[in-house]
Amino acid sequence: MMKKNYCLFVCAVLYSFFAHSNVKAYFNYAVFYAPDKGAYVETYLSIAGPSVFFKKQANNAYQGKVHIEIIFSKNNKIAAANKYNLSSPESKDTAQKPNFIDVQRYPLDSGTYIAEIKISDANSAEAPLSSTLSVVIAPQTNDISLSDIELAESCTRTVSKNNTSKSGYDIVPYPFTSYNENATRLIFYAEGYNALKTLGAEAKFLYNYYIEAAETKESLHNYAEFSKQTAKDVNPLIGQFDVTQLPSGTYNLVVEIRDSKNQLRAQRKLKLVRFAPKGVKIPLADLKTIDTTGGFLNQVSNPDTLRDYIACLWPISSTSERQWQSNQIRSNDVKKMQQYMYAFWQNRNPSNPQLAWTTYRTAVLRINKMYRCGTLPGYMSDRGRVYLQYGAPDAAQQVATEPDSYPYEIWQYYRIKDPATGQFQSNKKFVFMNRELDGHCYHLIHSDARGELRDDRWQVKLKQRNNPTYNFDDNAPAQSSYGDWAKEIYNNPR
Repeated sequence: MMKKNYCLFVCAVLYSFFAHSNVKAYFNYAVFYAPDKGAYVETYLSIAGPSVFFKKQANNAYQGKVHIEIIFSKNNKIAAANKYNLSSPESKDTAQKPNFIDVQRYPLDSGTYIAEIKISDANSAEAPLSSTLSVVIAPQTNDISLSDIELAESCTRTVSKNNTSKSGYDIVPYPFTSYNENATRLIFYAEGYNALKTLGAEAKFLYNYYIEAAETKESLHNYAEFSKQTAKDVNPLIGQFDVTQLPSGTYNLVVEIRDSKNQLRAQRKLKLVRFAPKGVKIPLADLKTIDTTGGFLNQVSNPDTLRDYIACLWPISSTSERQWQSNQIRSNDVKKMQQYMYAFWQNRNPSNPQLAWTTYRTAVLRINKMYRCGTLPGYMSDRGRVYLQYGAPDAAQQVATEPDSYPYEIWQYYRIKDPATGQFQSNKKFVFMNRELDGHCYHLIHSDARGELRDDRWQVKLKQRNNPTYNFDDNAPAQSSYGDWAKEIYNNPR
């Protein structure tokens, strides 16, 4: 009873057959059971309004119409068939052609069927769309079981019974298995069978439903719910999730029935694809859901290498990412570190995380050469960290031989964004000093940027090379010496 989704206008096999047809239609189906009546297939058909010719009506409104033929056959014999016209809602403006949806039900015995579908624009002479698919209906048993999962656009209490009504609800179908960046909610409907026969009258059971990663089968954090029910002949379930923060990926929607002892009695899965809007990230709590098989770091299995890769991300990491790095970087869990690296770059470039990583790694290797400090790699030096975190400075001045001062550098940024907080700041400066006089190790001694080391006595520290001071209230040297340009450079960077 696996549910399948078909887009009739993009199927490559059929392209040449309906190359001259403009109608765009989406077809889906689900299998349900009616007590004492047997199985039935519920079909969902969505017609893209803009792809259909809208004809002017007597009331001056415009309306589209399609002709539909569906045949279910088994062993070359027709088991069910239907031919009908489906009309769109009326529109006063042909520039606004609404989509329209149709729901049909076909009682069928268990077995494997071939479904033939033809769709044509009733107001056009273009060739019809045509497709065939296999529909499998499993035999019904006395065990607890689940129907297919029906995805829905909306679900409301039935006021007046119609073709979308089921179990007291009007369920407008969502005939797709993908959710684009505009989708905010995932709504679904399913039915459980034989709980009354198997568990007994007044027995309690639990519906668990959750979203899991399709590859790893790991459930997602914050995407799990349950519903307690009393056993009946048919137990309907309506569930929904807010998917505004669901990252892009392939998932399974999972529905389970568990008895009072928490034993799994039935399970159904439906594969979904999510295309999230820009800015939606993989939460650190969901790292275990990431499948790194075949990923760009799959061949990197040395834990020391992975720790180094993760450590160099510190300058561009958010506060929560830095916390994770601090807690996990000492571990030898290769898989977890691979998953973290993939999630980190997937969050920054969903379309090409490998390119994002290799671009950044190239920058890190360059910084390692520019700003190495003894045995420390450049990205761990203060200058290297600031460069990677905020980018190249807009102005930078290095002073290596000023009288009485340690060698120093002053950098200025016209505008920066802190990756840790996401905040922007303007006209920020950084002062680095080389106390060791080795030409490489410059340490940050002052910055007016939020979150950075601030020391208003930075001028005094520069002069402590030859002028030790013991007055900690002084923010500037007692007197300027010949060739002292630090204050001037700081106030007027160049």
